[in-house]
Amino acid sequence: MSTLIHFLGHWLLKFFAKMGILTVVKLLEKGIYNTKIYDLLVDFYSKNGDLEAAFHRLNEMNNRKLDASFCTYSSVLDGACKYNDSEVMERITRIMIEKQLLPRCQFSGNDSIIQKLCDLRKTHAAEMMFKKACGKNIRLQDETYGSLLKAMSQVGRIDEAINMYQTMLKRGIKVKDSCYCAFANVLCKEDQSGDGYGLLVNIMKQGHHPCPSQLSKYIASLCRRKKWKKAEELLNLMLKKGLLPDSVPCCLLMEYYCFNREMDKVVALHYEMVKVEGSLDVTTYNTILEGLWREKKAEEAVGVFDYMTGLNLVNSASFTIMICELCRMKEMRKAMKIHDEMLKMGFKPDKGTYKRLISGFK
Repeated sequence: MSTLIHFLGHWLLKFFAKMGILTVVKLLEKGIYNTKIYDLLVDFYSKNGDLEAAFHRLNEMNNRKLDASFCTYSSVLDGACKYNDSEVMERITRIMIEKQLLPRCQFSGNDSIIQKLCDLRKTHAAEMMFKKACGKNIRLQDETYGSLLKAMSQVGRIDEAINMYQTMLKRGIKVKDSCYCAFANVLCKEDQSGDGYGLLVNIMKQGHHPCPSQLSKYIASLCRRKKWKKAEELLNLMLKKGLLPDSVPCCLLMEYYCFNREMDKVVALHYEMVKVEGSLDVTTYNTILEGLWREKKAEEAVGVFDYMTGLNLVNSASFTIMICELCRMKEMRKAMKIHDEMLKMGFKPDKGTYKRLISGFK
């Protein structure tokens, strides 16, 4: 029964979050009371700095005999820390100590409280307690540092997460992989600070990595900002780790290489992508074929075409490029084989193109 109540409470919280805060307030005015509804309201007011309204709702809960949890009180503490309201900090801390939600002695239970706040993503409150403990030279567990790094990353506090990571490096603190991965994910955000790129490379070289789709988006953004060397380094690192990138950053880099006639880099990147079973779009593949033939790399062009065909990433233009170039090399048998394959797959080009194409066999 308790599991069902917990599930319903969680469902209500998500449902009310979508409805909007005004709708939730109206429900209270109609006499519909629920601890989860109050949790949502207190958290909303606290996040927005309306701490008196948050206290008003706490008092309502008390009057209506609804038990406020550690989560509810910690929302107010987090808001007070966020907005640097020392009076409210002292007030809510006193209440939490009275309700035995915080230890009376500041020299005990720091790790468990900070980790609990991090689990709830109350990072401002957790950071405040962390700084107090450090200021009193209280030794904290490595896991506490990891919890802070992970939670700060998850809520998008990039600068604070970077500071925490650098503190960990100085103190030689090692944490769970999931903490580093959360940090790596936030470093992939486009609005990161200037230190982010170097830190991301450093983390990946240590064996930790962000979500492949997040990393792919970041590499694509580097390409669009013409930061080609950084994009190249990260993509190569990603592939060497055996991670499968999205096609977008790979296509952008391939097109850049082709434009600059860096076909050796094209071939190298293609082989790395084959290892992880990656792929590009057909337009980019056709650009690669044209570039390889232009640089007289026939063997490589045939290899790329065979890979494209295996993935069914070909069109009539792909076949046209291959047939024309093979005819030019007098490789008529190979050209005819590809011609027959083109017709079999239903990629016969328009009449004019096809007429020019078969003229190469004469």
